[in-house]
Amino acid sequence: MAGIDGLRIRRFGVDDVDGWARTDLQRRHLVDALAESDDYLAAVQPGGRIVGKLGIRYGQHPDAGTIYQFDVVDGLRGQGIGTALLLRAEQIIGDHGCDRATLGVEQDNVAAIRLYRRRGYQEFGTEAAEWDQEAADGSIYRYRCLCLLMQHTL
Repeated sequence: MAGIDGLRIRRFGVDDVDGWARTDLQRRHLVDALAESDDYLAAVQPGGRIVGKLGIRYGQHPDAGTIYQFDVVDGLRGQGIGTALLLRAEQIIGDHGCDRATLGVEQDNVAAIRLYRRRGYQEFGTEAAEWDQEAADGSIYRYRCLCLLMQHTL
C-alpha cells in the first residue's frame, strides 16, 4: 500500500511536537503526554513527514502497556499506517515484559474499533473520558465521551 511504502516507526520526541500539532492546545497535550509516557512513537514517511503517532504507558492496568493518543493523519487512514504503529507498539509492550496491550476508544469510532478487532483486541469494559478540545472558533471546551476498553494478549 502507498501509505506504508518506506514507512519507519521511531520515537516521537519534543522536537516533533511543532511538526504534528496544529494548535497551541494540541502542543500542550503532546508535551504533557511526552512527559508522562514511557514510550511515544511516530510513523514517518521517507521524506520525513510524521503521519501517525501513539503513546504507551505502563502501570495503568496490571501486566499491560496502555496505548493512548493514537492518531493517523486524515486522508491517510486505511492505508496500513495505524496497523504498522499498533504492531510496533505491541512489540515494545511485550519487550517491556507485559503480556497484554490495552486501550480506550470512543464507542462511535467504528474504523478504529474495526482495526483493533482485526488485531485480536477484545472488549473488557467502558469508562468515561474527558479532555480539553478546541472548537472551530478557537474556544476551548471540555469534551466528554464514553470509551470502550479493549485488550489484546501478546
